[in-house]
Amino acid sequence: MSPPARLWASRAALACVLLAAWELFGRYVDDTWTSRPSEVAARLAEWAAGGLGYNVAVTVAEMAAGLAIGLPCGTLLGLWLGRSRHAAAVLRPFVVALNSLPVVALAPLLIMWFGLGLAPKIALVAFVSFLLLFFSTFAGAEAVDGDVVATLEIMGASGPERFRKVVLPGATAWIMAGLKNALPYALIAATIGEMMLSRAGLGFLIAQAGQEFDMTGTYAALFVLMVLGALTNGLATGIERRLLRWRGAGTS
Repeated sequence: MSPPARLWASRAALACVLLAAWELFGRYVDDTWTSRPSEVAARLAEWAAGGLGYNVAVTVAEMAAGLAIGLPCGTLLGLWLGRSRHAAAVLRPFVVALNSLPVVALAPLLIMWFGLGLAPKIALVAFVSFLLLFFSTFAGAEAVDGDVVATLEIMGASGPERFRKVVLPGATAWIMAGLKNALPYALIAATIGEMMLSRAGLGFLIAQAGQEFDMTGTYAALFVLMVLGALTNGLATGIERRLLRWRGAGTS
């Protein structure tokens, strides 16, 4: 058996042991607050035949729309301030102040501003992803070797050429690190917004189950969130490998 196969076999064995222990505890000790894997699986099957797909689609749509706003804005502002000391000195403290605001505290305000539809959840995702991309991109743009930029300037390279050939490639790894952080936090932000006030989405399922003290429903919704989070993390890793494949080629 190859090393990757052994690794996955070990993970599968550990998961089976944990699930078996959980099932036995719930069946023979107490399942009031723990439920059981068999009941969670039955609830997921029930939801799958009902509206689970719609709720997942709502959460994913909120994430996608918010990321489509927050990612480019955070990246562009980070690149600009990272290469402009004066602008950074003026504007960066304001962004830092915004970053100090708890996401949960913003949810009621956004609901009052944008109503009860998808808009407040999208705004929450956009806000969180904007901040994460800004700080990561800003650090990457600021870390670009100034001597290389100056050398290209002496050689007659224009501003856009210096940006395209040095600044952007140098900051790409930082941008991807920000993206990998932004994707799971976007899911968190969308879920928090849905838990505050929503009629659909995975956060709504968690809030509804909590109000009814339905532990099986809570664990089922958390499992779906965990799977969705793993998929988003895998997506970010795939994008990173594709955009930064030159790093592997350069070190091989």
